Amino acid sequence: MNRKESYWRGEAPKYHWAHARLRLIAETLRQDASIHSVLDLGAGSGTLADLLGDDIRYLGLDITGSREPSALVRYIDFDDADSIAALINEPFDAIVISGVLEYLKDWRAVFHAAVKKALRPGGLFLASAIYFPFYKTFPIKQHPAWINHFTPADLHSAIGENGLRLDVTYPMWTGGYGWTTALSRLFARHGAAIHPKWIHWLGVNQFLFVCHSEV
Repeated sequence: MNRKESYWRGEAPKYHWAHARLRLIAETLRQDASIHSVLDLGAGSGTLADLLGDDIRYLGLDITGSREPSALVRYIDFDDADSIAALINEPFDAIVISGVLEYLKDWRAVFHAAVKKALRPGGLFLASAIYFPFYKTFPIKQHPAWINHFTPADLHSAIGENGLRLDVTYPMWTGGYGWTTALSRLFARHGAAIHPKWIHWLGVNQFLFVCHSEV
């Protein structure tokens, strides 16, 4: 086990709970009758699989995953973006890449590999990223392993560059409490509509982007 893997095996359990972002992701997936398989990048312990249920085929990829081919969550080091394709036997109906882009040396390469190598035509793609203006404004501790400091424009550009159509953008509230999903739905923006730059003053510390690939 290398140093990076050891670090994340100690750090990741802090995030292994059904917080608001994961619940909103699960609800979005379950509401789409065409979703029968999900690839979860940055899966942690596979909490999303528990929220989806047994009727959806699930594969998680994470640096804390297992090297056993049959594991629910398999090992990957996302700094090697090409390794995504090596672990995929067939395209998935939906891909989730959530809670991981902030930590990647080349997040755009991982984003591109996920869309082009693992998503079926017309598939659903969900990605989340921190909203860094929140952390610049408030005395909230930043994660020491963050490499990338996002604004929505960063994800908007990646979405367009990879042939995705942006359907909905949900603001997510700090703390991840269940009741905040109602706020996320209330303040959602559809299509290319954008949120005001001051929204971090309301406690928004990240965004969830829901997209579809072109058929």
